[in-house]
Amino acid sequence: MSNNEKPAIWAFGRVDNEEDIPLIYQSVRDGKSRFGWSSSDTNDLSKDENCQREENRLQLRLLEVKPGDWIVHRNTPERHQFIAARVTSEYQFDEGLKFPNGRTDFRHCFAVDTDTIVEFDPRDPNVLPTVHLNQRKSLEKIHQVDDFLASIENLKKGTVVLDKGESREEYHLRAKMDKELLSIAAKLIHETHKAKKLEGFLAKVFWEIPEVEDVDEHGKPGGEDHGADLIVTMRDSLEFVRTIIVQVKSFGGEHYDLRAVEQVKTGIEKFKGDAGMIITTAKRTEVLEDEIEKISGDIDRPITLLAGPEVSAFVIKHAPELLLNRWR
Repeated sequence: MSNNEKPAIWAFGRVDNEEDIPLIYQSVRDGKSRFGWSSSDTNDLSKDENCQREENRLQLRLLEVKPGDWIVHRNTPERHQFIAARVTSEYQFDEGLKFPNGRTDFRHCFAVDTDTIVEFDPRDPNVLPTVHLNQRKSLEKIHQVDDFLASIENLKKGTVVLDKGESREEYHLRAKMDKELLSIAAKLIHETHKAKKLEGFLAKVFWEIPEVEDVDEHGKPGGEDHGADLIVTMRDSLEFVRTIIVQVKSFGGEHYDLRAVEQVKTGIEKFKGDAGMIITTAKRTEVLEDEIEKISGDIDRPITLLAGPEVSAFVIKHAPELLLNRWR
């Protein structure tokens, strides 16, 4: 699977016999995900002649499962408890599981990475409500790939903690609004405010912050800004005055260009700034964050990064009328 290709998410239904579930669950924990209806050699889908057999029709979708995909076993090991893991092999057909009554089954199988195993309740607030995992078929593909993967990360980190009286749906609605609408707004800000135009736009935002005493649009056309597009003077509640050097970039996509970091450093040194700020309409990247951390340490001055949707949130918080006509 290429880096840009999304994995498929496969959901296996609860098995018919309750006594089978502990062995299937343990098999996943040991590194093999299994699917039933495979007690006979004639169910081996790796043999062309068996793929033509009518009784194998249900299982033929198993041949679509690829390394990098995810398999979810629903209601395993018990009702409302699911187990998921990432696949590391193509389809396999082995000796299967031996049950106490002498039956052999669940010979369809895939190797899975045991380090990726996650056990969860689908009603857990960390699981996005857009991920439809309720059982409908014995074998089906889950289409909400991005939300499923986000749910897995949430579950691993315990990201979501609901406030009292807050529903899972309310939490994830706000999270999606933050992620999706603010990203769209950042893209639109970039498209409508290129280069120096964005500096003037953000100057208006800074003027709306109560603690701000002055905003010097130092990077106006025709002049040398010496690394300072904006010089913002703030006075806090203790009457301490701080000078913040702001470097503004109207970029699209992801921000890998590191010149802004060197520029804000130059501005801090030139104008004796107490802190720096880089504001970019592009998405933050690790390489940019690392460079900011390095330069901030070198000059012993804090440098804040506002990137992508954070820029939209900054504008909405302090000057919503610049984005939202309806609330003017």
